[in-house]
Amino acid sequence: MIQTSSAVDNFYITEDVKNTPSRSKNVDEETEFLQRVYGALLIRSSCLLLKSPVSVVITAQTLLHRFYTKKSLTEYDVKLVATACIVLACKLEEKDRKLRDVLNSVRRAVQRIEKKPRVVLPINTPEYEISKTDAKNMEMVLLREFGFFAHVSPPHPFAYTLGVHLNLSDESMKRTWTLCNDSAMTALCVRFKPQIVACGCILLAARELGIALPSRPPWYRLVDGATKENLEVIAQTILALHQLDTVEYKDLSGQDLPPLEGHVKKSERNDGSHRRRRESRSPQGSRRVRRRDSRDFDEGRRR
Repeated sequence: MIQTSSAVDNFYITEDVKNTPSRSKNVDEETEFLQRVYGALLIRSSCLLLKSPVSVVITAQTLLHRFYTKKSLTEYDVKLVATACIVLACKLEEKDRKLRDVLNSVRRAVQRIEKKPRVVLPINTPEYEISKTDAKNMEMVLLREFGFFAHVSPPHPFAYTLGVHLNLSDESMKRTWTLCNDSAMTALCVRFKPQIVACGCILLAARELGIALPSRPPWYRLVDGATKENLEVIAQTILALHQLDTVEYKDLSGQDLPPLEGHVKKSERNDGSHRRRRESRSPQGSRRVRRRDSRDFDEGRRR
C-alpha cells in the first residue's frame, strides 16, 4: 500500500547538502544541478504534452529530486527516472495515463528539448517492450527507495494562505505562484519544507515587483522555521535557474544508452531473453522462465 499521508515527513536533507550520492561518485555540483534541472524540464514538457495538471508536474519533479538524494545520477539515468516519476505521479494525483502515452510524450519531449527530428516509437516492437519494462521496473525501484511512502506537499497552498495574511495584490500572487512552480525545478523541495519555500517565493516576488513587506516584526515569522538566511538561499537558487539559457542532457549512467533514445543496441542484447519469455508463455513451452522484476533491473544497472 502506498502511503500518501503527511504525518511522517522525512525526505529533507538535514546534513551537508553537498554530500549527495552523485557528489560521492565524482559528479561536480554544477553538473548535478543541471541534470536535475534537465529531468525536471523533461517532466514539465512531457506533462504538457499529456495535458496533465500542474499537481502532476510538481509531484513528479519532487519525486525525482527525492530519488537523487538516495541514489546517484551515475547509477540511474535521469531520462528513465523522469519517466517513472511521471507514471507514479499520475497515479498519486489520480490522473492516470496509459504507459504507452507517457513513453511517447517523454520521447517527443526529449526530441524537442534536444532539437532532434520527430521519430515515433512504434508499439509491439522490441524497443517499445524494453522501454515499457524499464519504466515499470524503475517505478518499483522508486517506491522501494521511498519505502512506499510517496506523499508530496507543494508550496502553493502555503503561498496562497500567506498572501492572504499579507494582503498581497493579485499580481504578486500570480508571480509567487509562478515562482513556486519554478522552485520544483531545483532541489529546494528536498532542502526546505514547502511552507518555507513559499516564503522564499513571496520574498523574491516582492523584490521583483518592488513591494515592501512587513518588517516589524518580520513577516516570515508567521512560518515556523523560516529564517532570513533560508529565504535568501531559496531566492538565489531560483534566480540561478532563471539565468540558465539552455540545459543539455549528459549521460552519466556509464552505459551510453539513454533509456528512450538508445534502445536499439540494448534490444539486440536482450533479444534472446524476450524470445525465451514468449516461449514460456506459449502452450508448447516446456520450461517456465521467471519474469524480470525490479531486483533484476537494479542489479543489471550496477554491473
